[in-house]
Amino acid sequence: MSFLDELDDLAEDTFRGAVKLLEERAREDPRRLFKLLRTVRPVAVRNGLAIVTQYDDVREVLTRDETFSVEPYRGTMKDLAGDFILGTDDSPAYERDVSILRLAAPRSDVPPLAAYVEETADGLVDDGGGRIDVADLAKRVPARLIGRWFGTPGPDEDTMIAWTLAMFEAIFVNLKDDPEIHGRAEEAGAGLRPYLDGLIAERKAAGGPANDVLGRLVALQAASPAAFTDEEIRTNVIGLVVGFVPTIATATTFAIDALLDRPEALESAQGAARAGDDDAFRAHVLEAMRFAPQGPGLFRKAQRDCVIAEGTHHETELPEGTTVFAATQSAMHDDDVVDDPGDFRTDRPRHHYMHFGIGMHECFGRFASTMAIPLIAKALLRREDLQRAPGDEGALVKAGPFPESMVLTYRP
Repeated sequence: MSFLDELDDLAEDTFRGAVKLLEERAREDPRRLFKLLRTVRPVAVRNGLAIVTQYDDVREVLTRDETFSVEPYRGTMKDLAGDFILGTDDSPAYERDVSILRLAAPRSDVPPLAAYVEETADGLVDDGGGRIDVADLAKRVPARLIGRWFGTPGPDEDTMIAWTLAMFEAIFVNLKDDPEIHGRAEEAGAGLRPYLDGLIAERKAAGGPANDVLGRLVALQAASPAAFTDEEIRTNVIGLVVGFVPTIATATTFAIDALLDRPEALESAQGAARAGDDDAFRAHVLEAMRFAPQGPGLFRKAQRDCVIAEGTHHETELPEGTTVFAATQSAMHDDDVVDDPGDFRTDRPRHHYMHFGIGMHECFGRFASTMAIPLIAKALLRREDLQRAPGDEGALVKAGPFPESMVLTYRP
């Protein structure tokens, strides 16, 4: 039975069932699923869920901010953290919050952090002595980076990683409303919130130079009544750390896995890594991410009755309240726009990539992510005799949406 048959056979009132079915099939074989949908039903609507798969239509959903809201993420985000920008639509409140965050975490911070990321990743690979779990490596580097950049190392590294993974899954993945996933996130939030409250209090009591994101937010508060309150500092720092560690960890592991499955691309990427050609190496990683992105798409909600793909053969009316899944992974393989989508090519225009979304809610940390992901991968791919560990150990194992393990061996 095809996905469309399964979707059509769902009971009329099971929105969660439609989301669960989409999630399961997208994890099993996303390329087959999305090719079917792009070809047969580019806008597939059932049980209050619309799945949008063609490039132009995905861009339309993600850039029509006045029509397609980020409401699907808002409730859980508010429950666990508060009102963070990724759950806030275009408004004066959004502009105020994002402006403060840009002052506290400017793009100019990113280039100086590259040396730290490279040194940290290389050190962990060296410590592996010829054998390393990529999934673990890819979590530890961003966890240490947020300690340095944001000023939030966590009570310990493992705890901070676990908190961010649990909360990310509940906020951004759990639209099927699995109570176990939400329960893990509530437990994580119950630890992360007081931890950050303590850090904020310590910073305010100590004063001193504002040399990281948390310090800058505290300094801005002292300088202006328009800056964040203590609770808003906590909320926005939660949003930053929860969005940062899981995204980088997942994207890095999946990209390395995709390269390992493509010997010619792997050889080319390793040549660039060993030659120190960071631009060429980054292009290989971005293309690998097109085949294996950190997530298959993004959810939005129609704020009014509207039409998607107007003027095309698949023009579709969507009633107010429809939850829309914009399948960015599918869009990046749409052969009406993307040349030779099944080929691994490093000369693609950047606008063909949707790794971090597009539009108003394009990932706030995208510049740091596109710095860190290739540098973590480079630490491994420049090693000689790199290969998967024998047997099941070398295969990518997932825990829900996240990589759990993938062991590689290399010449120490």
